Amino acid sequence: MKALMPLAALVCLLCALPLLSPLVRGDGWWSSAVVLMVTATVVSVLYRMWSGRVGLLVPVLQTAVVGLLIVPLFAGHLAPMGLLPSGAAVGHVFEVFSRGMEVINGDQPPVTATSGVVLIIAVSFAVFLIAADFLAATARCPGMVGGLLLALAVVPLLVDGDGIGAWPLAVCAFGFLQLLAVDVWVRGREWGVVVPVPVGGALQHALVATLAGVTAIVLASALPAAVPGLRTDAFHSMAEGTYIGRQNDVITTTHPLVSLRRELLAESDRTVLTYRTEAEEPGYLRRYVLDEFDGVNWTMSPVDASGDTRVEDDLPLPTGWPSAAEEETVLTRVSLDSDIAGMDFLPLPYWARSVDVSGEWYVHPDSLMVFTTEQPSTGLNFTVETAERPVDARELAGAGAPRSLPGDFRSLPRNLDPGVGELTRSLTGHTDSPYLKAVALQEFFTSGDFTYSLRPPEVPGGSDPLVHFLTVDRTGYCQQFAGAMTVMARQAGIPARVAVGYTAGERLGDGRWTVTTGDAHAWPELYFEGAGWVRFEPTPAGATGQGSATEPEYSTGGGLDAEIPGPEPTPTTGPDDEPSTSEEEPAPSPGASPSAEAEETEGGAAAPADPDGTGPDLSWVPVATAVVGVLLVPFLPAAVRALVRRSRSGRPATAWRELRDTCVDLGLGWDPAESPRATAARLSALRDRNGVPLPEGVRAALHRLALAEERDRYAPAAVWDDSVGADLRTIVAGLPGVMTRGVRLRATLLPRSLGDRPRAVTPAPEPRGA
Repeated sequence: MKALMPLAALVCLLCALPLLSPLVRGDGWWSSAVVLMVTATVVSVLYRMWSGRVGLLVPVLQTAVVGLLIVPLFAGHLAPMGLLPSGAAVGHVFEVFSRGMEVINGDQPPVTATSGVVLIIAVSFAVFLIAADFLAATARCPGMVGGLLLALAVVPLLVDGDGIGAWPLAVCAFGFLQLLAVDVWVRGREWGVVVPVPVGGALQHALVATLAGVTAIVLASALPAAVPGLRTDAFHSMAEGTYIGRQNDVITTTHPLVSLRRELLAESDRTVLTYRTEAEEPGYLRRYVLDEFDGVNWTMSPVDASGDTRVEDDLPLPTGWPSAAEEETVLTRVSLDSDIAGMDFLPLPYWARSVDVSGEWYVHPDSLMVFTTEQPSTGLNFTVETAERPVDARELAGAGAPRSLPGDFRSLPRNLDPGVGELTRSLTGHTDSPYLKAVALQEFFTSGDFTYSLRPPEVPGGSDPLVHFLTVDRTGYCQQFAGAMTVMARQAGIPARVAVGYTAGERLGDGRWTVTTGDAHAWPELYFEGAGWVRFEPTPAGATGQGSATEPEYSTGGGLDAEIPGPEPTPTTGPDDEPSTSEEEPAPSPGASPSAEAEETEGGAAAPADPDGTGPDLSWVPVATAVVGVLLVPFLPAAVRALVRRSRSGRPATAWRELRDTCVDLGLGWDPAESPRATAARLSALRDRNGVPLPEGVRAALHRLALAEERDRYAPAAVWDDSVGADLRTIVAGLPGVMTRGVRLRATLLPRSLGDRPRAVTPAPEPRGA
């Protein structure tokens, strides 16, 4: 009977697969996971059927078989005979796994289903299946499998702003409930005769369980809405890398762009904050400054949360400003919406001269980001005093060398695709002025050749994402535009970084401004001596772009006497162009989805496997599985019945239960009020159509099994030996002999006992000829 539990654990984990569907882009990402889980389940079932021992060895066997199967699935081209593991094959599997981790760590959900991502999902679910099999079948603690499902459910909660969909959650819950139901059913069968439950009692239990579940769901949904303080986005914040924690007075944050994309792709455009300001045309509200680029991600430098950086008086002077004494100041009063999770980095206009906010806050002197190490509260209100310092094109054009910067802000990875540098030179080579170069770069993006889209097309396997964005599809949103222009500005010799926050939002009728999740934005900041960090806007604005984005007047070159030469025609990459002969490795662009399959091995040669980045070719698995499933469906009841029979051979109670089910399957009838000896006598008197009685061995086995059942029921300390199992096998093999061939076939393919409830049954008449 225990062989049923591995099958129930498999169904449970299969039902948990949809939890990851919003996080992976592409088809067939689940195929390898299904193959590994089914294989591990087959190992468990076979061991428990033919061994009969405690399944402590099952996890070891499952791990070994799964490990061997990974090689043909993901490195079959390097394995001898396509199956056997070798040093090259195992090394390739680890390489694919490493590339998958890079995609998951560097990309934003949904990630592309590359072979590395598929491998990670398959291995993870195989491990979860092995653990679930042990808990449910060996340890007989199926309730603990709920902890595994909870761990899987936390994954979308961590990385997906939309949380878990209703249908994936319902399917997962169904899988867990069927596991518990199978366990209850198995335990009942192991104890022998099950005490029937009245229909009214069963309905009452079902009604109570339904009411309890509905009440819990209603409270869980309504209470956070009624009490905003109960809301928390800690899971999302930790996944985005914006969770703040103190360690040696240094705070490290990464991936604010994940939060940006989550807000832009939110199904509803929720209000983030409202503010009142004395400014005629308020600027952007900046939260993060990303100044480090590793070839894949833009991240911020560590920020210090020591006593020296605590916000108490005026904030530090912006880098590049000679003074702030003569500048006019503007007050802005900001109210964060109570339905939005608390912000640990404040959205501030630039330059914030002072901030009046409750709590303990710190400032990063170089970027002027204001942050807290405490759990930020929702609905926070604060006042910002901003220094208004107009900037014009003439001032920027006359800026000198960047002498006041604490760092270079022009460094880039060495393996950046050389095509990006060639494009930058073609756009900015007409001038030596950093300002004119910046204007030319912005005009390149805003000239109408680029398309704004929150869901840009996937980058083909083998293509460099940055080159593809700049020269082929030219489609993206603010993250791609800001990251690409910042890279090109650094290549042109201009210190640059990426800022993340919100646009100015929309003016309301009462004089307030409202900022929503749709106003989340990223933009480049370029440095000019004397003016400091200045915003540029490469993202298309208006109805066909990011609606609330605006180009600063100074960024268009207006006010200069000399005409600014237009950018030269930009090269495009076509299918007939010759590939670059540079020996430098291409690197993924900022903001674009990295493709692990576009990377090269350390030796410089492309990996021979998986050239198109689509992962292992498992397109045959769904079709083959469907065909095999259809062919095996008629035999499923017989297989389940065989598993049940196989598990009933250890003690008289379970053996007697099997005799009862065998009689029900054959239509011989069964009366629970009948004593074991009376039942054995009745069955021993059966004859076939020709009047031939049961073999003597079968009748003797019936008599011995009845005596063993009586001793088990009534003796103070009943003992039995292996003869109980032998007698049961003799009876099960000989009893159908008195029935016709049609009855035996029906009893095998459609066993009634699988759906039959224990109840009084009038004994069936003996077959004709008895």
